[in-house]
Amino acid sequence: MQSTARIPDDFGYGEEQALLRREAKKLLESSCKTEDVRRWMETPAGFDEGLWARAAEAGWLGLVVPAAHGGSEMSMTSLAVLMEEMGRVVLPLPVVGTLFATLVLKEAASEEAKARFLPRIAEGKLRAAVGSEERRGGWAYTHVEATARREGERILLSGEKELVVDAPSAELVLVTATEPEGPSLFALPAASPGVTVSPDKLVDATRRSGAVRFEDVAVRDADRIGARGAAVSILGRVMPRMWTALAAEMVGGADRLLGMTTEYAKIRQQFGRPIGAFQAVKFPLVEMLARIELSRSLVYRAAAAIDHAPAQAEKLARMAKAHASDTYTFAAAKAVQLHGGIGFTWECDVQLYFKRAQWSRAAFGDTAHHRRRIAEMVIDG
Repeated sequence: MQSTARIPDDFGYGEEQALLRREAKKLLESSCKTEDVRRWMETPAGFDEGLWARAAEAGWLGLVVPAAHGGSEMSMTSLAVLMEEMGRVVLPLPVVGTLFATLVLKEAASEEAKARFLPRIAEGKLRAAVGSEERRGGWAYTHVEATARREGERILLSGEKELVVDAPSAELVLVTATEPEGPSLFALPAASPGVTVSPDKLVDATRRSGAVRFEDVAVRDADRIGARGAAVSILGRVMPRMWTALAAEMVGGADRLLGMTTEYAKIRQQFGRPIGAFQAVKFPLVEMLARIELSRSLVYRAAAAIDHAPAQAEKLARMAKAHASDTYTFAAAKAVQLHGGIGFTWECDVQLYFKRAQWSRAAFGDTAHHRRRIAEMVIDG
């Protein structure tokens, strides 16, 4: 039977979300300036432990964690607000990987596993990641070649996961591996014997990922997250949240590019006038604004669906991710162009956002991937 749940007109953006936005903006503007981002991205870790601790103190790492496990369990709308503000400063913290793991644990872990992991995540004492993609599987988390082989009381995991977001700093990695019943999820401490994390070389130095290899790594039945063979179903419920969260982050980045470029257009003089006075500059800025506002609307529509009408969430989340990907890359390209020669230099902050846009567009499926799946959903009814 098809769900009759609908997205309410007043879907929950109120004073709580406005306060969250104000407080996030205040902390990030004071603690994550572009000079800080440039300094941190040159370090081996790629982020600042002090800022990670402040994010935990602010409750951001426990935003979706149930109250019983030390979090605030706020809505997807609230998470979108926070991710938008993080994107505005190209925040170089391992938030995306830890968020992904948190959502999986919240969705499917046993009460014992939730009590073991979620309070530590909320306190900032445990960084995590999820390995769901493989070399031959592309963005299809349904393709799993890694294996889980039983040997007495032990389960031996073997395989490799590619482009695992925030893997280099993760202390816990949730990986998919195939059992006789189908692909299952397992919690794998990154320090386990037989686990190797190889950092990727990415265009975006503000965000890290890596390949996670594991060879006959022993785990227990208690380390399985969810039922045997349930990994695809679990990830299917979690991925719309990740697409929406990343789309929100992209909207924040694109909006910051619009602000930076508009300010530059006011002060850069050409032919005795600010370049913002010329239609060739005005039109791209207006196009950026229109695209950003549409992407933002799609993000919050998807967030509202996740909160109130889950049956509609996948299609709307894919729409948000696809449109935000195009919007961010368009805004980044126009920002470089409108900044002129300086826009191509290392010294110009636009390059930080341009590179983040390239990473974000490809992460968890690019525009073509999501639109193809949306078309299939529409055609199949």
